[in-house]
Parts: sequence; structure tokens; C-alpha cells
Amino acid sequence: MKIIISSFIIPMVLLLIISCGSKEDNKTEPKTSSTNDLVKTVEDIQDNKRTLVNETPLTKEQFEAWMPKTVLGMPLTSSAINVISGMGSCGGTYSVNNRRVRVMVIDGAGEKGNNAVSTYRFSSTREYDEKGSWGYTKSNMINGIKVKESGLKSGKFSLSMFYNNRFAVDVETYEVSHDELEQIVKDLNLEQLH
Repeated sequence: MKIIISSFIIPMVLLLIISCGSKEDNKTEPKTSSTNDLVKTVEDIQDNKRTLVNETPLTKEQFEAWMPKTVLGMPLTSSAINVISGMGSCGGTYSVNNRRVRVMVIDGAGEKGNNAVSTYRFSSTREYDEKGSWGYTKSNMINGIKVKESGLKSGKFSLSMFYNNRFAVDVETYEVSHDELEQIVKDLNLEQLH
């Protein structure tokens, strides 16, 4: 039932977003290219959802085998794995004093995981380039992975990605420089998640 509802809602939301353009967009010229792109995106999202719902989430042992022992040379100081029944997930904090990196991964496999990663799946299809008094959010490629990167005026950074069309990954940093974001993604060894 949830899959049927979300299969209907996502395309409708996307159509609503496109149809609500400004008055300047109300031209009589056909917009077949952007419509075709949207249809393809919706179809890809639906295919991904159908595939993941039948997959088995990673086990505690698989997450433990993947979880890096250090990130940016900081040790893993706390972790939690598969805290929600029926859904694969893990989180870890790497820190030395106030300097830290928090990582959270949700496996999109199974019904619960599939629903939990839906916003990451959709977000991965968008391009971001926003600035405000709070900071910025932009799309970026880091280590060959499309990332939604946000930087706050306070110097904190966050990275959000939908890795390998399956894993939602969030990274939050404290007292870490922008130049170190690429190294964080490398240290995570996401290619070992399978």
C-alpha cells in the first residue's frame, strides 16, 4: 500500500513543481525536453524503488566490517548499528576534543529502508545552488559521488548523498575545514558498502 501511494505521490509532486512556473514561463513554446527529462527521472526513481524493496538490508556484521576505524585521523568514538528493526542503518562519531565528524548511513533495502531513503533519492536528482545569510547549499562532485553540500556561517559543514542508488549517507562536521571534505568522503570507503 505504501509503495502504491508513494508511486502516485512522487510523480504528482514533480508534475506540480514543474507546472507551477512563473508568469514568464507561460509561453506557448513546447517544453518537451524538460518534460521528457522529468518523466525519465520519475521512471528511474520508480525502478529504483521496485528494485530496493525486494533487497535484504545489510546485517550488523556487514556494517561493522565496513565502518572505518578512523576518519581524518580521528578514531571512532561511538557507534550504533541497526537500531530500527527491519531497516539497515548505522551511525558513527569520529572525534578528538571538539573536532568531530558524524556519519549516518541508511540502507535503502527492504520496505522500511526504501521509504527512509526516498528524500535522498529525490534530492540526488536535483541541482542545488542556494546562498543566504545562514550559509550555502550546492551540488558538488566529491570523489566521483554527487553530493549535496551545505556550509553554515558558523563553519559547520554537512554532506548528503544517495550512494550507489541504495545508501543514504549524511555527514556533519565540527571544527573541520572545507578543504577536508573530500578526504572525509575518501576515508568512508563507500565503495565497500554492498
